[in-house]
Amino acid sequence: MESGSQTSDSGEVEFGDIARTVLALRTAALIDLGRSVLDVTDPSGAVAMGHAAGRLRAAVEFYRPVLDRNDYRGTRTEIRSLERVVGERIDIDAAIALVEEVGAEMDEAEALSIGDLVDSLEGKRAAVNRELATIVHGRRLQSLKVRLEGLAGDELTLTGEMPVNPPIPEVLPSKAIRTVARRLSDLRDRMPRAIDSGGGKADRRAGIAAARLRYALELSGGALGGQAHTARRAARGVQEILFEIRGSDVTLPLVEDLEAAVTRRDVETILERSRGIRDLDPVLVQAVPNRAAYRAIGLTRVHLEARRRMKQERLKRLWLEQARQGVWVALEATLSGR
Repeated sequence: MESGSQTSDSGEVEFGDIARTVLALRTAALIDLGRSVLDVTDPSGAVAMGHAAGRLRAAVEFYRPVLDRNDYRGTRTEIRSLERVVGERIDIDAAIALVEEVGAEMDEAEALSIGDLVDSLEGKRAAVNRELATIVHGRRLQSLKVRLEGLAGDELTLTGEMPVNPPIPEVLPSKAIRTVARRLSDLRDRMPRAIDSGGGKADRRAGIAAARLRYALELSGGALGGQAHTARRAARGVQEILFEIRGSDVTLPLVEDLEAAVTRRDVETILERSRGIRDLDPVLVQAVPNRAAYRAIGLTRVHLEARRRMKQERLKRLWLEQARQGVWVALEATLSGR
């Protein structure tokens, strides 16, 4: 096996043993969280499962040098499929929470209009939960475990109490170091666009990059020294703010869709009431059934736009402070010196 410091045979064995232990930990955590992820009264379950799926994928990528190559891509694709479904559930949970937060401060008529959006979102959540149920209560999770055991070349079983943190190898193969370096490069490439974009795909991609770097650094830990711990905490901070921005990014288009739907209904009502009239009577406009909805929708959009702008400013300040402290430069120097 290739290594940045001439890894010995015993080092290869250690890395392989740790790989199996970490994959066992990550798989067990995923299966355990699957028992409660469908509970819509506690969104934290979906968030925890999203982290667990991301950490499992990171482990497969990090330990690739000692895993069987035959089913690597298929296993990774299966994990990404799980991440996609859980991510949809997390997005819907976040949207519902934000809309309900705004609606709680409205009067009854306005809140009823926003309630229509919540009802629609709950319908979408039920559909996503049905897809998620086929994964966590069907055979797909167990099938994924079997595929992971094929990659690891052994059963993924744990004895005794499950440790809180994964074991850390003393020496990393050069391929594992290059994996961390790619994650760092990806984050540094994507963050300027995320800061300047004002939301959307750029923020989403930067959030994924921050998560992937964080999870890779969790696996490398002390083998890369103190700079890795600092960078891991920094990546987590970036990831968390981008996750909060994601909530506004997901919800705003839904509010705009609601406004368009309400407008269409009121236009149809006005046209129906104005049959036989040569010109539009402003009184008909003032009497549309959804008058209260426009104020509610407008206030919701203002809330979401202001929230997103505030989070974007926090993100910019955090990223500049991390750059000023030399967090990413120090990690790059550590990686290049291995």
